[in-house]
Amino acid sequence: MLPVKSLLRCNEYKVIRIAELHEDDESRGYSFHSVKVEIHDLSTDSWREIDAVVPYVWYFPCSELLFNGAFHWWADDEDHGGESMLSFHINTEVFQQIQLPDVCAFPDGNERAFLVLNESIALILFDASEQTSFDIWLMTEYGVAESWAKLFTIGPLVQVERPILFWKHELLLEKANGQLVSCDLKSRRLKEFQVYGAQESFRAVAYSESLVSINRGSDID
Repeated sequence: MLPVKSLLRCNEYKVIRIAELHEDDESRGYSFHSVKVEIHDLSTDSWREIDAVVPYVWYFPCSELLFNGAFHWWADDEDHGGESMLSFHINTEVFQQIQLPDVCAFPDGNERAFLVLNESIALILFDASEQTSFDIWLMTEYGVAESWAKLFTIGPLVQVERPILFWKHELLLEKANGQLVSCDLKSRRLKEFQVYGAQESFRAVAYSESLVSINRGSDID
């Protein structure tokens, strides 16, 4: 069973649950059976199954990207083209598979990350090493595989292992020792912050200020 995501639409809270169902097979360990997708509506306090066809394997922790009204995950469906990006649109409750650039077909050990850059989804390919370079690809037209375009490469950066978030003209990153740093996209200069965490523990979310207050639990109808 995959991690549960809390979704909000028009003051209605939902939870999506995606489960892989397996049947036992002593000779092979187990074999894949089916995928079941359920949504829990907090307003009615009930679960309902939705008719959805989704890939068999999901990659984590590269998930939790909320963009264009949808959550996005890595997906690997060997029967239908291999790796792709799986999205779940909150309003329509529809899944969509978006193909990745051809360069992802032969990754040669590269790692990947999804971030948002210039109001578009960015794909970052990198190989965590002593000197890491980050190739930045942008999906210029949402949902269109042919619109992927390589923008630029950052690096090599010494002892920098993981991208976290694009913020204005900077890219936040995590160093091998757990230190938070940023790279200016124009000058390519690296700035270090006196902030440390366990390896791969950093998470960051960009937000827009709003005058609308969030209802507390007792205020929700």
